[in-house]
Amino acid sequence: MKKKIYLLDDHPVVIEGLKQIINAQSDMEVVGSAEDANAGVQQIGKLKPDIVIMDITLRDRSGVDLIKKLKAQFPKVNIFVYSMHEENVYAERCLRAGAMGYLSKGESSARLLQGLRQIISGSFFFSAALLGSIVGGAGLGTPGPIGSRGDPGRSLSDRQLEVFEMVGRGLGSHQIAERLELSAKTVDAHKANIRQKLSLGSARELLMEAVRWVEK
Repeated sequence: MKKKIYLLDDHPVVIEGLKQIINAQSDMEVVGSAEDANAGVQQIGKLKPDIVIMDITLRDRSGVDLIKKLKAQFPKVNIFVYSMHEENVYAERCLRAGAMGYLSKGESSARLLQGLRQIISGSFFFSAALLGSIVGGAGLGTPGPIGSRGDPGRSLSDRQLEVFEMVGRGLGSHQIAERLELSAKTVDAHKANIRQKLSLGSARELLMEAVRWVEK
């Protein structure tokens, strides 16, 4: 079944370009679009897309506030920010608000599709530079030192540690599965066990802890 993508951007030419790129793929399709936030929220509630691709500069609402509203109303919908602003300006704010990815409009269509598929696989799509700044304590509440929730080196099995390190290097479940010759379902089960062993409450906490482990 194709993944449903919804587009929210106040530039019609951007919407049309994204439709052409996404609808040419065999695994995803655009199910709707809007040029303003109010119309978008109503349609998203009806269409229930898997991913919303949105700009953070909209006519009638701040994009960061909209991310928070969408995640509150539709927690299962993943948000992918596609913006004219450089990542270092707004990306961390979007991550904190609940977005799963961020891409500048100056990037290639191949990067856009890579980001979509990475988010579909359950992974975040942000640059290593941004994740590094968060790991360094600049964002997301300045996480505590590794080991405050459990030491991965001691708590995890060999296979779980492999998965944990690959998560920290930005790989999605399908990419990890290919490298370890496992099913994506098995990788997701490993992630769930890792979260339990390290007392991590969410995929976001798992990502942050894994990145810090790789970078330490």
